[in-house]
Amino acid sequence: MRHGFWLILALLFFSAQPVFADGEIPLAMTKDTSVTAPAGSLLYSSTPLIAENDVQYTEGDEPFIEDDDYFEDSEDYFDDSEYEAENEAVTVSDPFEGWNRMWFAVNDWIYIDVGKPAHAAYRIVVPSFARTGINNVVVNWFGMPRRFVNAILQGKLALAGIEMSRFIVNTAFGFGGLIDLAKDLKPVIPHTGEREDFGQTLGTWGIPAGPYLVLPFFGASNFRDTAGLVGESFLPPSLNPVYLNYVLFAGSQFNMLDKRIGVYENIVSTAVEPYIGLRNAYSQLRKAQIEN
Repeated sequence: MRHGFWLILALLFFSAQPVFADGEIPLAMTKDTSVTAPAGSLLYSSTPLIAENDVQYTEGDEPFIEDDDYFEDSEDYFDDSEYEAENEAVTVSDPFEGWNRMWFAVNDWIYIDVGKPAHAAYRIVVPSFARTGINNVVVNWFGMPRRFVNAILQGKLALAGIEMSRFIVNTAFGFGGLIDLAKDLKPVIPHTGEREDFGQTLGTWGIPAGPYLVLPFFGASNFRDTAGLVGESFLPPSLNPVYLNYVLFAGSQFNMLDKRIGVYENIVSTAVEPYIGLRNAYSQLRKAQIEN
């Protein structure tokens, strides 16, 4: 299956008829995101947390986020400005609240007490351009096939064309995807930068979200998005042996952890009840992504 996918991808590559705008490389977007995200697959969380603009969060007297132009976009991540009204009426099925609250507390400890200081040390050792390059490569090679397939499954052929064009541009001219050249090029087709995952695909097919679910390490989800995570794990490309996929997933998530933690802290710190605030924000975000 994996080899068949890449054969189809190669045929599309050589048969594609690019559309140019004012002499620019075609179908590029002004802005881009990574891993959508997540967000969802075993390589990309279906709903990772990221802010659209870098905001400084402090660890003592030291700024926690200060890198400009690093993972700057947010379509696969929580944009907390869109979900300010915590008290807005939100109906979320949560029959497993006890389980969910337990893992919410565990994940919170992992993010804040373990992940945050560990990533602060990581950022000292690994410079911003290297972290950006790592993210770009993973997004280009492992994220594009999943986004491309889900765009087609949702009938968004123009979006699938944009994904393919961005992959061609970044692979051919961006050192195999190390540099995201496509994000700065003039778009031919107006596009807001949304990224599609299999959880969204199931939603567009009319499958209900089901009960809210907090997954260990992955965070907020629901039954439909969890099924989407499992489904995308069967999409190529996939590393062999299979455990390497989990290593790559964990590494890519840790590489961008400062952005995730920043928005996560924004949501839970401003909510009267952090668990409810995050649950409502997640549910509203997924509803908006499916309806776009």
